[in-house]
Amino acid sequence: MNLETKVGTFFVGTIVIAGVLVLRMEKLDLFGKSEDRKVLAEFAQVAGLNPQSAIRVAGVKVGTVERIALDHGKAQVFLALPKDFPVYSDAKAQLSSIGILGEKYIELDPGHPEAGALSGNGPIQSRSGVSMDTLMETLAGIGQDVKGVTFALNQSMGGENGRQKLDEIVDNIRVLTAEFRAMSQENHGTINRTLSNAEAITAEIRDRLPRIAQQFEEMSRNLNGMVAENRPELRKLASNFQSTSENLRLITDKLNKGEGTVGKLLTDDTTIKKINAAVDSVNDMLGGWKQMEMRLDMNAASWTSRGDSKVGLGLEIVPQHDYWYSVALNSTPDGKVSESTRVVTGTTTETVKSVTTDQAFTISALFNKRLGENFVLSAGLLESKGGVSAEYRAMQDKFRLGVMAYDFSKRDDKPKPRYRITTSYQFWNGLYGQMGVQDLANKDLRTFFIGGGIRWKDDNLKKLVGLASSGK
Repeated sequence: MNLETKVGTFFVGTIVIAGVLVLRMEKLDLFGKSEDRKVLAEFAQVAGLNPQSAIRVAGVKVGTVERIALDHGKAQVFLALPKDFPVYSDAKAQLSSIGILGEKYIELDPGHPEAGALSGNGPIQSRSGVSMDTLMETLAGIGQDVKGVTFALNQSMGGENGRQKLDEIVDNIRVLTAEFRAMSQENHGTINRTLSNAEAITAEIRDRLPRIAQQFEEMSRNLNGMVAENRPELRKLASNFQSTSENLRLITDKLNKGEGTVGKLLTDDTTIKKINAAVDSVNDMLGGWKQMEMRLDMNAASWTSRGDSKVGLGLEIVPQHDYWYSVALNSTPDGKVSESTRVVTGTTTETVKSVTTDQAFTISALFNKRLGENFVLSAGLLESKGGVSAEYRAMQDKFRLGVMAYDFSKRDDKPKPRYRITTSYQFWNGLYGQMGVQDLANKDLRTFFIGGGIRWKDDNLKKLVGLASSGK
């Protein structure tokens, strides 16, 4: 065999082997016969999907897309699967892609055997994936929203008016911190005086204890002398004691037999049960007192529109986690209302009536009920007026958002009730900041406020209250 024949035979064999490999890898059918199973799936859109695209189950390729056709505005996709591949009646097909810009493929969920085998070629349930066009439209909408937010912020805080607002907020914070410093210094002096009083008391007790011990010793010596001097009388007393003990023995025998009123009381199970119930009630009461909490709240806020401030001190008595009682003393610009009338005489006589509010102390006393873990309803006396409030709490009561309504009387300067919206956040060791809106319904009195405070639990206060109640 010459060289040309060998080369030709080699190339022909190579082409045949390559063709067989292509046919095996792509599963092409040259003779119109196919062992694949055809399953139909309909999609609203199949952009990017082509014939011969992969069909995957759990990321593993199990077949290919045989062809794609259009029928009444829907894309009909014919799936070529192995003949022995199980497909059930609840099977689902989804259009997916590898990465954002990767090739499209069909992700197939064969279904569950309990649903039964798929009858015929389907169609099976399908769902189109999210296309790049949809993603771009969503991103464009987000961009428009961000642009609107930045424009609103620029309109609110930009320019000379925005700078003036920021300066006003900084000035209010400076005034607020000064008030906090003064309040802290005042409380520091009170605490020092309390410690000094406690130290003086302990020193006095330490000085008196030796004298008290000496007095007890002298009393015991006097008793010994009295016993020595009155031995005959003691013998007579012993005789009387013996007869008394005999009488007591007779009485106890009768009591053990249940004779008489006292005997019945001691031997009757009903009496024992009543005594046990009374003891249990006392134990429950003492246990509840030990579990009760005392919470204190000291706060201050600056009112931006009126150029005034508010300072308050509150106490919460918490018998149970789901309800408690609160009392507060506040110094507020709306505490005292004054009305004045004057007559203006000119070409015409006019009577002018004015209403002013001055700084004064007010009292709040509320009953608070917790609903679930996040909502608190309160009712009672709000700043010396009847009112109610509702509050949302989260993050173990560190975040609070509440609204309250009170003072339902009407005046010339306040035709509607007072509504206040307050939000606060506790950020470190009981310290919290707060802000909100006062007099939401009365335009002339409406003002924003910003401030802060401190909350803490006081076990010593609970002990003082317990001592006072026991003294009574």
